[in-house]
Amino acid sequence: METAPIPPISLWRAEFTDAATEQAYRADVQGRMARQLRIALWVWATLLMLFALPDYQALGNSPGFRALLGYRAATALLLLLAARALRTRPYLAPQGHLVMVLEMVGYPFFFLFQFLQPEMRTSTIGMLMVVNLSLFIFVPGRVALGAWVALVGVAGSVASLLLTGTALTLAPGLTLLLTLPAVVGFISANRLQRAQRQEFVVRSRLQQANAALQDEIARRTELQAELQRQATTDPLTGLLNRREFGRRFGLDLARAERDASPLSVALLDLDHFKKINDQFGHAAGDEVLRQVARLSHECFRSIDCVGRMGGEEFAVLLPGATLPQAATVAQRFAQRLAATLVVHGEQTIHLSATLGVAERLPEERTLDAMLQRADQALYAGKNAGRNCVMLALPEGTAQRHAPEPVHSSPH
Repeated sequence: METAPIPPISLWRAEFTDAATEQAYRADVQGRMARQLRIALWVWATLLMLFALPDYQALGNSPGFRALLGYRAATALLLLLAARALRTRPYLAPQGHLVMVLEMVGYPFFFLFQFLQPEMRTSTIGMLMVVNLSLFIFVPGRVALGAWVALVGVAGSVASLLLTGTALTLAPGLTLLLTLPAVVGFISANRLQRAQRQEFVVRSRLQQANAALQDEIARRTELQAELQRQATTDPLTGLLNRREFGRRFGLDLARAERDASPLSVALLDLDHFKKINDQFGHAAGDEVLRQVARLSHECFRSIDCVGRMGGEEFAVLLPGATLPQAATVAQRFAQRLAATLVVHGEQTIHLSATLGVAERLPEERTLDAMLQRADQALYAGKNAGRNCVMLALPEGTAQRHAPEPVHSSPH
């Protein structure tokens, strides 16, 4: 796949030519850049005040020393106020104007120093060379604004040197001497900031690609879950389909054989369902099937598996349940279903079902064998008048389940 080119970066300003991209970059780096600038301002203010000691040694408690000290203190205070402002306004750092103002305020100190201590002209030139380099390398800012500051600094420094007695013939050499560190600093800072912006573009694209990948993974996971649901459930009722019901039987069968526990199955068929479809319509029939599904969740145990075998026929796996226990659960469902009215439009539909229940015999190892016996018991119930629970006995006959009567307590 072809990689998109890096957005254009100005050769002079070392900034994106596209304003929106440049704004995004500044928003990304403002926190880090503000922290770096605050450290630089604290170091600047500290060094500014420490170098007051050599001033005192050279000038004593003279008006010149007090003037320099006042300038140092005012500048240091301004630097500390700017550092404090960056705590709550980090966006000022990448804008660069704050740094530009501070540097412009700092340069006149060296001009004043040359007038007060002209005998230290050589060391002052050395300090100015260091400053011209440092304003690009050690103070975070915009290189284009820094270049204007350096230009003012070089011009002001040469002018103050000439005014304090330096020969005019030395002006070109002094200009070159002071400009060279600024040029080196500008080129270094320019290359660094261009590289930082290129890195920002690459990192942003990686983040976007990673976000897109995460979205795709989430979408595929959701799709896989939906496909799994469609592959294992009946779309109308949300119950297990026949294939998944068979898989669950395999798990319950393995557990029953391992633990020597009982396993029963109940087969349920709605009574007169064709008549419901013919009289009330297929939409009403679908609502009846969904109501059966809702009731099955309420009546059967959480460990039981309910599936739709097709049409109006449902099956229930009851692990750990003996034939009488399964019959009791099935009877409870049949009673709840008979007491349920399905309202479709202005029509009310009464429901009932016939159920056949079978417990796994020791030799039975397939679902079809158990369902066949439960089906035979169910059809025996259909022939006996419907709306009942029939038990598939081990010897191959069917018996109607008689629910235990509820005895009232004696008065």
